[in-house]
Amino acid sequence: MSITLDTLPLPDDCLWQNEFDALPMAVATARTLSGRLVVSETALAAGRPIDLGGDDAWIVRSDLLTLHGWASTPGWSGTLRLHDGRAFSVRFRTQEEKAVETAQVRDTADPAGDDRYQLVTLRLETC
Repeated sequence: MSITLDTLPLPDDCLWQNEFDALPMAVATARTLSGRLVVSETALAAGRPIDLGGDDAWIVRSDLLTLHGWASTPGWSGTLRLHDGRAFSVRFRTQEEKAVETAQVRDTADPAGDDRYQLVTLRLETC
């Protein structure tokens, strides 16, 4: 099964790099006046980070331009479908870092739409 973001097929070699780094819950702690620790946990409804990429995940420039356009659109959200059939409603994480990070496979001053890039990282979060 392939991996897609909305209608755009992503490289088959994309890996969910941080799948097990974050727990899908929020935790708040506080102390009572007597010093007792109070812990509150709740499931996250949104905001789970999903970083896709990998050394072998190559993408053509035309698809990269589509991703960059979506990342540059305020309020954009779409559906990410993974290899294993799981689907997530996602948006690009643009708050603190690059939403799409790539590197040209072969340096070209005037790249064509079918020139290849290495998809270093695609930063998304659930919404």
